[in-house]
Amino acid sequence: MIKDLSDIIRKHQKTLPNIEEMDVADKFKEVYKETEDGNLVIENEMHMCTGLRKVHMEIANLGALDIIHCIWYPDPDFDLPIFGADIVSNRNIVTAAITDISPVGDLEHPIYEEIGDISRMHSFKHNREIPTWGQIFSPYCKFARLETDEDKGTFCKVVDQYLDAFVGAVWKSTMDYNGAEQRNEAQINYCTNQKKNDKTRKILTGYFGEKWAENYINQVLFDEP
Repeated sequence: MIKDLSDIIRKHQKTLPNIEEMDVADKFKEVYKETEDGNLVIENEMHMCTGLRKVHMEIANLGALDIIHCIWYPDPDFDLPIFGADIVSNRNIVTAAITDISPVGDLEHPIYEEIGDISRMHSFKHNREIPTWGQIFSPYCKFARLETDEDKGTFCKVVDQYLDAFVGAVWKSTMDYNGAEQRNEAQINYCTNQKKNDKTRKILTGYFGEKWAENYINQVLFDEP
């Protein structure tokens, strides 16, 4: 499923306006560490385009554990929300799968009419509860445990359709300085709440130490605009 999802993300990424690759610090681009649990491998891809300040995908593997983490951060000068998708898979069971187009303003953005229709079309057998810091997500956030091929296929469809709508919104967007300050603050709030996920910090600290983990979280995963 990691390959299926990364293929979907890259397919849409290629269609973004004026997409170009961003430099990633060598110490973060490809990370390798031998551990008692197996070889830990982390790869990061970063791009930018008109309307989006960072298009990021991280793929990680540790033994039977596979992770994909993706966030597309908008340039606050453009009236665009934030796209995100993550899955954690352990021995072919996806213990956590989440995707959302998260607001940096209100839900009156035109994209939410389309996203609402997509969300209502798809459901999962084992929904998971949004974490306490998840108030940054929209009402159309999908968060589930995926055990069957049907559920995995459905999740990939949701991501595919969410991205189709999101890329369309990027192409339609133009600079709008009027709300830039508010969108900037909302994006900072999004990053701040994402950093409250202690599981990520504990795992990275355990393998790489506190300083490396904090730098990785603040500079790669959830860097503020």
